[in-house]
Amino acid sequence: MAKIIFFIMFLSLLTSCKKDSSNPTAAGDSALVGTWVLTNITGTTQQGTETVSPANAGISMTLVFNNSNVMSLSMDQGGTITNENLNWKTSNGNLSLTPTVGGSATVLPYTISGNKADVNFISLISTLNGVSVTSLIFEFTKQ
Repeated sequence: MAKIIFFIMFLSLLTSCKKDSSNPTAAGDSALVGTWVLTNITGTTQQGTETVSPANAGISMTLVFNNSNVMSLSMDQGGTITNENLNWKTSNGNLSLTPTVGGSATVLPYTISGNKADVNFISLISTLNGVSVTSLIFEFTKQ
């Protein structure tokens, strides 16, 4: 349930911000180009670390990054469908996402290893249901 609340907060942050300029895809960005599917969610609190599958959280998410720096986000959250396009760019291990309709950038640390990408969403949320979260990693698998 807490993961579902996070997704709602994440999407509202992305859609309520001002537009940032987009840059052409840099050479290091090419590893992101393609289709990525959410495969695991790992949260760490003082009580420990828990990994859940998106299916167990009632969520599915697909990100499609293209060469023109537009990312398409598709999400099904308990039957509520969300589709959104975001401008994207990377710099120094950070993924910057900006709504195409205007808003400021949301910057998320990320790493890629082979066909796996881990995106750290801790900058967007520090508590879930009153529990302090020290890490919130979404693992995506490239298709």
